Amino acid sequence: MRQHPSLIPWIGSAALILASASLTGCDGFGGASGTPDHLERTTDPEVLQRGERLYQQHCIACHGAQREGAEDWRQRNPDGTLPPPPLDGSAHTWHHPYWQLKDMIRYGAEARGGAMPSFEDTLSEADVEAIIGWLQSHWPDEIFEAWTRYDRNHPTQADWEEAMGEPWVTHPDG
Repeated sequence: MRQHPSLIPWIGSAALILASASLTGCDGFGGASGTPDHLERTTDPEVLQRGERLYQQHCIACHGAQREGAEDWRQRNPDGTLPPPPLDGSAHTWHHPYWQLKDMIRYGAEARGGAMPSFEDTLSEADVEAIIGWLQSHWPDEIFEAWTRYDRNHPTQADWEEAMGEPWVTHPDG
């Protein structure tokens, strides 16, 4: 059976397009740039308003109106827990990959020596993502860029655990 020569380039192009289209979105990357959505600053006004509202409702009492955290956030409390750190980009928050930021908000920080309670039954994943997006919208550009580099190097729990040589614990009992 002889193939028509003018169809061969078309078939090759169609196969390439279909293969590319079928892979889009399968790796958690948003769009053609190959960059995960969370590595782009959130600019959606609805998400930012939601994040601010949720921050004011659930986070402001401990982390402060200006996201400044406790004054002595580096010093343990008398009970051994860590005080709330600043979330304005001046503390260590940007040293946590995205999955870890989400995890800490959802499950609290008690398993890691903090006093932050779990919001697992209070905040949805979209709520948590809105809070993070709103917080990061206030970070200086150089801090956000440093965070994106850190996040790229620790995109999963397994990557972080391998780099740190210790497990990431979510719940105090295990």
